[in-house]
Amino acid sequence: MLKSIEYFSYLLGVEPFWMILIIALLILLGIIKSIYPWMPKWKSKEMIDKDGIKVTKYYHLDE
Repeated sequence: MLKSIEYFSYLLGVEPFWMILIIALLILLGIIKSIYPWMPKWKSKEMIDKDGIKVTKYYHLDE
């Protein structure tokens, strides 16, 4: 697998170190995202009232 990464990095014209570093960081990001998923806590909704003024309402989402 490392040989194919080296060949691909030479094809792109970069050092193999940078390709391995990017792949390792992507794997680490995937692990962190699976452990700590991001969930929104607030929702906003923009409306226009009867006078033509733009109003934004914020709602707290229950967990």
